[in-house]
Amino acid sequence: MKSTFRILFYLRGNHLNKKTGLSSIMIRITLDGSLKQFCSKLEIDSRLWDAVNNKAKGRSLKALEINSHLDDIRSALQRCYRDLYKESGKVTVEQLKSAFLGVENEGCTLLKLYDKKIEQKRMLVGHTIGKKTLYKYELSKKVVGAYIKNKYKSADLLVCEVNYEFISSYELYLKSVCKCNHNYSVKQLRYLKQVTDDAFRNRLIGINPFSDFRLRSETVDKDYLIEPELIKMLKWHFESAHLERVRDIFLFCCFTGVAYIDAYNLSERNIVTDSDGSKWIVLNRIKSTIQANIPLLDVPAAIIEKYRGATSGKLLPVDTNQKMNAYLKEIAKICNINKKLSTHVARHTFGTIMLTKGVTLESVSKMLGHTNVTTTQIYAKILNEKIAGEVNAVKDSLNNLNTFYTQN
Repeated sequence: MKSTFRILFYLRGNHLNKKTGLSSIMIRITLDGSLKQFCSKLEIDSRLWDAVNNKAKGRSLKALEINSHLDDIRSALQRCYRDLYKESGKVTVEQLKSAFLGVENEGCTLLKLYDKKIEQKRMLVGHTIGKKTLYKYELSKKVVGAYIKNKYKSADLLVCEVNYEFISSYELYLKSVCKCNHNYSVKQLRYLKQVTDDAFRNRLIGINPFSDFRLRSETVDKDYLIEPELIKMLKWHFESAHLERVRDIFLFCCFTGVAYIDAYNLSERNIVTDSDGSKWIVLNRIKSTIQANIPLLDVPAAIIEKYRGATSGKLLPVDTNQKMNAYLKEIAKICNINKKLSTHVARHTFGTIMLTKGVTLESVSKMLGHTNVTTTQIYAKILNEKIAGEVNAVKDSLNNLNTFYTQN
């Protein structure tokens, strides 16, 4: 028995385009009691909509244009229905919607839109972003592609099929199959959101699939060394020359705030002497291409001199990040430092200590090469020693108030 097939046009009355003040015209297809709804990409003033006849009112040029488009959509849906029914003798609303949108939005698949986003980012490499940022978008596309293949047994998916269920299942996939932690999963979802946001703004989809999905990162306490731990590492004598070298590179980063990849690429041209004779490290960060200007303190200057000429073309003999992190765990154990050391802990240490010593957030932000001060605030940890020092400065005057305190 042939399926019952209905097509209905209606307004999404609770949602107006903020720029135009118009309502979206939605399509509802019904087959044997099952239904699917999606946007027609057409908009109209709600006062001009005939809800009884499901079309625009009147004979104005705009009304005639909209009604003509609606007739074309109806004809295309009916054609898709006939073709699908002829092919298999049975049609589902999912098949019909996909077939229709495949005709209407040919090429508007999720991974093809990812390619477009990646190409946009590639054009910005060396200007406003680094190669590492581009790689993150490429990796995001790869992970989404693996998810589509895993869940939908398909090489790609129409962007209109990305909905709340797709997103929530993708989050579960990241945390279970990919074993990602919560914050990394949120980062991956934000890359996906950029792609679907573009699709929504370009009216390739009528509803933003992330509108009801909240992306919230969890606050994570990042490890850093306090001054006594830093002194302990400075004073320690290592029997292994290799561990000593790794310790030195780590300390160099602690006193400069330079990220691992930037330390790896440092050369003599990054050391600049100003008119006062003071030396600075001047570099464009690999991650963001933002310039960082860092005064060269005595400890990192001594480390540079110690290893000058050890590596051709490089300022410092830096191991791979994986080897550095492995040796740093060994160093932490030797020095009795109960923290999970990594190359990035050095950067956190620099930011935290500088702020503790009274350097302003804005100055620390510039030295770290951050794009804005908000990013620097993650380093603004108020240490107990700083609190104690500041309170001790006014302790006597506060204690003197005790003479005014009386009790019954």
